[in-house]
Amino acid sequence: MAKKTKRIDTHAHLGECCVFGLLSTEEDMLRRMEECGVDATIVQPYPGATTASKTHDRIADLCARHPGRFFGIASVTPHGDRDVYEREVERCIKELKFVGIKLHTIGHGVNPLSEDGDRVFATAHALGVPAMVHTGPGVPFALPALCIPAARKYPDLKIILAHAGFAVFTAEAQVAASVCGNLYLETSWCIGEDIRWMIDTIGADRVMLGADLPSNVPVEFAKYKALELKPDVYDKVLGGTAIDVFKLSW
Repeated sequence: MAKKTKRIDTHAHLGECCVFGLLSTEEDMLRRMEECGVDATIVQPYPGATTASKTHDRIADLCARHPGRFFGIASVTPHGDRDVYEREVERCIKELKFVGIKLHTIGHGVNPLSEDGDRVFATAHALGVPAMVHTGPGVPFALPALCIPAARKYPDLKIILAHAGFAVFTAEAQVAASVCGNLYLETSWCIGEDIRWMIDTIGADRVMLGADLPSNVPVEFAKYKALELKPDVYDKVLGGTAIDVFKLSW
């Protein structure tokens, strides 16, 4: 019997968020992972974390206490002192062994086309890790198409469109990915049949499951299960693609 690919939630948050009024705890994530058969979760701070560096340390502690079950993504505003930003992100990648960097267009008020937006892409490219970008609510900065210039400027950089347009802009996310082979689609909050369309047109090797919130984990897995995908496709979108993009290892 073929070994099942690990099931991975590529988009989760830990801690408090003063921007969206949310709170996610370690216990929340672990409980939902057990309920839904999630092998590993990729975790980042909320954009409204009071102190991003403290949440990064908390994520690193979670990874250390549950090796192989959690991986970190750095998320800190690129506005302000460039050296401060780069030092914190480099600390996350090189010392804490995080696997990516987040550009939160709405939570941090960042235009992907701006100098500060480019700072995120350039830093991810320099450190050899993928960049995840919030898309969907928060237009115009959160429009998926705004990532096309960065994808073309850094053709070796893998850019994940978080929420793949968040249902409302899913078609735009699909079009962006269709013209840039280094754009990937994380599908939290998208409509089920739109996820099937993304898989059919972009390919399973560029689509990945994410949940965003602990309470949304069972919902996102139910969407994929309802699509009745072929086993090899199912394995890719629920884990294989994420393993390749984030270079996960156990």
